[in-house]
Amino acid sequence: MILRYLSKGRSKMISPLIGKKLAEYRHAAGLTQQEAADQIHVSRQCLGNWETGRREPRIGDVVQLCQLYRISLDKLIDNS
Repeated sequence: MILRYLSKGRSKMISPLIGKKLAEYRHAAGLTQQEAADQIHVSRQCLGNWETGRREPRIGDVVQLCQLYRISLDKLIDNS
């Protein structure tokens, strides 16, 4: 599944760097992979796969991670 978001009526793919950003925000929040995974009820391996780009998270999981890391979805998917 490819995550997409709407921007001015157009569907856009989320940057392939999302995994790297997820890891950076997790580190900034002072959480281990296990702690973050426990908070959103997924396995540590699942979270690790998202962070390395092996798998893409579901949008609901992305929303939960944004809430956990206290960032907006826009900040996560911004390519700049």
